[in-house]
Formats: sequence, structure tokens, C-alpha cells
Amino acid sequence: MKITILAGGNSPECNVSERSGIAVASALIRKGFEVALIDPAREYKVNDNSFFSSIEPALYFFHASPIEEGVHITLSALALCEKADKVFIVLHGGIGENGRLSALFDCLGISYTGSSPEALALSMDKILSKQIYSYFGILTPDFTVCKKGDSSSPLPPRYPCFVKPAIGGSSIGATLVMRPFEMKKAVETALKYCDTVLIEAAVFGRELTVSVLDDRPLAVTEIVKDGVFFDYNTKYTKNAAKELTPAPLPQNIYDKAMKTALNAHRALRMKCFSRTDMIFDTETSLLYVLETNAVPGLTEESILPSAAKAVGLAFDDLCIRMLN
Repeated sequence: MKITILAGGNSPECNVSERSGIAVASALIRKGFEVALIDPAREYKVNDNSFFSSIEPALYFFHASPIEEGVHITLSALALCEKADKVFIVLHGGIGENGRLSALFDCLGISYTGSSPEALALSMDKILSKQIYSYFGILTPDFTVCKKGDSSSPLPPRYPCFVKPAIGGSSIGATLVMRPFEMKKAVETALKYCDTVLIEAAVFGRELTVSVLDDRPLAVTEIVKDGVFFDYNTKYTKNAAKELTPAPLPQNIYDKAMKTALNAHRALRMKCFSRTDMIFDTETSLLYVLETNAVPGLTEESILPSAAKAVGLAFDDLCIRMLN
């Protein structure tokens, strides 16, 4: 089989996506697949020799041309998707996670990994997903919304609060606001990434995330860090945080987190895989769902692969399962 792997792109999360794409390409090559590892925002020479059975030429091909600024997917990248038996989407943020690329593939009859365009769009929009959580009885922190051009000052549900772009991931553009005078700058920062801003009541406790594969929760991971905010730098700086899988929780809380993640996965109509982030408030014993990720990180050290490993599924085999 020939697999086209899409990684990189023009989203703020492109660097993380590249690392995931390289890891997936290496795994599939080890399993005997031919892969075209490409960035959708680059132009490529398209032929049968664009697919490789070793990682070195695949990496060279991946970076063979410059990024086309403002372009979501080039015609040659699209042609390489059409030549593949399946497209493995490892694009974090942007068109890879907001449903637009998947919708295009549906129109063209291209087979791809992950959830439907509708599920991707719902999970990517933090406001819509929180409304759906609430509709299905899934607890999520209180929130308000402000938009670019609003004349009045935004009012949070309470202080402290998190101010985030309504669409995006990896905590890019997010700020923990402790006092009212910090709000203006936090909103300005979030508006650099999205015209709509989510202002969410801060809930503190143990940070948990649960990976789901084939409609089954795998394991609960606890993220242990020094600071109160799991921001971009903490997420992607080595040793800045510890990820404990399986999380050392009382069994009833562990089981509740697993069930909650599966409920969130189903509420958003995800399929195959997802990862849901939540906070366990130790004072009230309540679990608050923050968001569900449709295209989780896929380096060998990422949370979903670690959860798979905890239940006996090696990284290479996980990538095969995600193809099906």
C-alpha cells in the first residue's frame, strides 16, 4: 500500500505536526508501507517515485521545496493524496483539524484517517464543543465569549480565568488571567489567532487526559508540572512536565475519567481516535472536560502512543490501527 502522510502546514502548530509526521512515516516504513511524507503547503514533483520505502529519501522529499505562504494545500500535494491508497492526516490545527481538508477529500473520494469533517469542526471550535458537552450532561467550566470589534469590555465568569482563541490548539495564544487589569492584553493576544475569544473560568486540580482508540478509552494520563498553566513551552520543552500513564488515581476516579472521555468522544461524533483533556478538582471530586483533540500528537513520546503502550499496543502497531 502507498500512504501519503500530511504534516507541517501553515498552522501555528506546524513544528509539532512535522515531528508527528516523521514518527508516523518511520513507523509505516518499518511495517513495509511505501510513504510520501509531504507538507500540503509545498509544491512537489508527482510520480510513482514520490513514495519511499526508507525514511532518509522520504525526509529529503518532505523538505524539497519552500512553503507557499497563504496556501492550504497545493495542487501537487493534492495529486499525491489522490495517488495514495490512504492519506494519514497528522496536521495539528488549521485545515487538518477543522474539517475543511476532510470535506475536500470526501468530495474527491480520497480515503483518509480520523473523524468526519463535521466532528472535526465541532471539536476544533472550543465554544461549540463546550455547548455540546453541556447538552449531553458532560461537565465543563463556565465561560463567556467576546469577539473582535466588541465595544464593551469582556466579563469573565469569575477570576482567575483562561483567555483562549476559540479555535486552535497547543495552548497557543492562551493566557491565565488572575486580575481584571490583565484582561485587555490577554484578549489582544488571543485575537491574533482567532476573531472569537473564549473566556473560561479557571478550574484547578489534577490535569488528566484520556486517549480513545476504536471507540474504547485506552488509559488515563496525568500531567504533572511545576507551574499552574500547561502552556505551549511546558508542553514541548523536554522535562518541563511529567506524563504519568496510567495516572495514579483512585480506581473510581480513574474509571470515571475513562467514561467521561468516551462520552465526549461520542458526543462530538468522533471516530477511530481522539484525546480528551480534563481537570479533576480534588476538593469537589468533580471532573471538568476542557476539550477533545481530533488529531493528537503522534511522536513516540506523545500521550496517545503512551496510552497505547500502557495497554500493550506498540507505536508501529498503533499507526496501523489508525489507518483502518
